[in-house]
Amino acid sequence: MKKIITLAVASVLMCGTLQAQESRYMGGEVEMTTLPNGGVLNKNAPESLAKTWTHESKVVQLAEGIWSLEGFAHVNCAVIEGENSLIIYDTGNDIEDGKKFLNEIKKISNKPVKTIIYSHAHYVWGSSPLLEGQMVYNVIGHPNLNKNIKESGGMGASIPELSPLLTGRAYEQFDIYTPSEGEDAPLASSPIGKGEKGFAPVTKPVEDGEIVTIDGVKMQFFTEFSSDTDDCLLVYFPEKELVLNNLYWPVYSNQYTLRGSLYRDPIPWMNGLKKIRDLNPKYMINTHTTAISGKEKVMEAVTNYHDGLAYLYDQTLRQILLGASPNELSHIVQLPKHLAEWPNNQLTYGEMSQYPKNIYNYALGWYDGNATNINKVEPSIEARKMVLGFGGKNKMMEQVEIALDNKEYAWATQLTDYLYKVYPNDQKVRQQKADALRKMGQVTESSISRSWYLSQARALENKVMIPHIILPEVAQIMDSEPGTFVNMMRVRINPEKSIDTNKLIVFEFTDVENRPQFGLHIRNGIAEFVENPSTYYKEKDVVIKVPRELFANYYAGKINVEKLLFNSNKVSMNINQTEVQWLLEQFDWFDAKAPILKYNKGVSK
Repeated sequence: MKKIITLAVASVLMCGTLQAQESRYMGGEVEMTTLPNGGVLNKNAPESLAKTWTHESKVVQLAEGIWSLEGFAHVNCAVIEGENSLIIYDTGNDIEDGKKFLNEIKKISNKPVKTIIYSHAHYVWGSSPLLEGQMVYNVIGHPNLNKNIKESGGMGASIPELSPLLTGRAYEQFDIYTPSEGEDAPLASSPIGKGEKGFAPVTKPVEDGEIVTIDGVKMQFFTEFSSDTDDCLLVYFPEKELVLNNLYWPVYSNQYTLRGSLYRDPIPWMNGLKKIRDLNPKYMINTHTTAISGKEKVMEAVTNYHDGLAYLYDQTLRQILLGASPNELSHIVQLPKHLAEWPNNQLTYGEMSQYPKNIYNYALGWYDGNATNINKVEPSIEARKMVLGFGGKNKMMEQVEIALDNKEYAWATQLTDYLYKVYPNDQKVRQQKADALRKMGQVTESSISRSWYLSQARALENKVMIPHIILPEVAQIMDSEPGTFVNMMRVRINPEKSIDTNKLIVFEFTDVENRPQFGLHIRNGIAEFVENPSTYYKEKDVVIKVPRELFANYYAGKINVEKLLFNSNKVSMNINQTEVQWLLEQFDWFDAKAPILKYNKGVSK
């Protein structure tokens, strides 16, 4: 048995080696194209997307009283006609999207929008114009949706305290730092809405299987089939044989997002596709890709999409059992030809190489079973030793040029990372790394990977500035529960400054009803959140009476500690202001006007 397993593992690793050699990143042939905006990229990307993504705005009527508004925004908008009003599924990235949808809706019906249903938290921001100032309406959504919007703006942070990092990484992921013209220009505009937001909170959260009739329209809701968020809502209209969903995408589903976020479990995603199959609808409207009419066509679509996910999940687990490591999985698990050729399984969004590693990490954690990796050399020491081992900076840079000439872009990029760690401000080193990243971005089919590669290349060339984190806006803080961001201050405590401190500091919000108090017990390098200081074992040492909005401005980096405290008209304290300032300065404070930068000259990683 031992010999058989060893041979199986050897076969797995040989397969991975062959695929790595043939990779577009390691010498494989790639046909390039230039977009009208000048963007240089893999020719397969625009050709594949044209098959499944609506690039022209159109209103598709599937049946009497059922429309799909496609191509007006990054998300489609479904419209279902009731007896006296309209039901809408998804509202867009911002108010401008909502206005576009409303303009088209008025062309097909003079009935008002009275009911909005959210597919998930990503496309809730165009609601206000659709409701046209009405006072009586329904907003239906998953029970988690309002909470997710408050905690992370819908980004889906598994740890809310890290939401600023996820926001910063989302900007790198979605072409915020690439130009509209030139070789780094994207295939499509960024899906991150920069416009004014018009979110209408969910007024009617629904449970799994719940049946509701609104304005004569019967609908059933399913909440257990998550996709890229944990607040997805699948809707079935039995009398219309219609399904609305965020499970069938124009591209292979993004089973891991490079910005971070919650673990995306393929199982509920697959179960949702099976649920659609079992409902056997005649019509299927999707959040992003074109609507489908005909039971056989819907069946074919969801089956091929389901099987693409099933192959990823089961073969990842199989290869783990055969001994493959996370990095080896990236090269081994690839879709078979019949599934890869299904248009909606195209890998023009994320990359298959990213997904098996995420499943491995969820199941087994970071450790890959190789004892060498239990305690590795600190990265900066490793980088110095690698550069030295290659014969110094110039010798390693020569090897980078050889790799680039051989189109071994992945190897060139890895080598430049060692050089960059040792010489972060050497512009020749920075440019070489930028050149390697740009090549990676040009040959990939993945829009996500391309944005990351090109954004960081441009930062290394000092063409853009990329902040490490993006702080929440004051409005977001004010929309949360009063104690939320006092609690989040825990992770800003600086242990070097606070190692000898033992003080309970309390914030009393004077502009909130009942003047609630929330505490932070600074205790020898940690800060324990105290939700109810009046029942806490330690007496209050410091009480700061402050308007909550002023605190929000402080947390959001709009004002510093001095401007927070030395405002005699609004703020009062029970002890000397200088001592309170000393305590608060034991916490990190981030200046919104001078963010921590990544990759820019003069700032190390």
